[in-house]
Amino acid sequence: MKIAENISWKTLQDKVVAVNVTTGVYFTMNAIASEIWLAIDQGKKEEDILKMLRENYPDINSETIAKDYQEQIEYWETEELVIV
Repeated sequence: MKIAENISWKTLQDKVVAVNVTTGVYFTMNAIASEIWLAIDQGKKEEDILKMLRENYPDINSETIAKDYQEQIEYWETEELVIV
């Protein structure tokens, strides 16, 4: 998985702000989505990202983390932010 080429983004105050330069749509990500985004940018694989999230959020069960992660990736894919 990788960030699509038509995406311009920056980290502002620990949150990612991205724009799809093709559509002009802006996206402001919450803290967890920003962590996922930065991990994708670093080339981390899905299993490594999920492990990181489980370590960073031990109060959230693994099934919820996996479900929320998948929903986020599907949303980004639909919005053409990432290529899976």
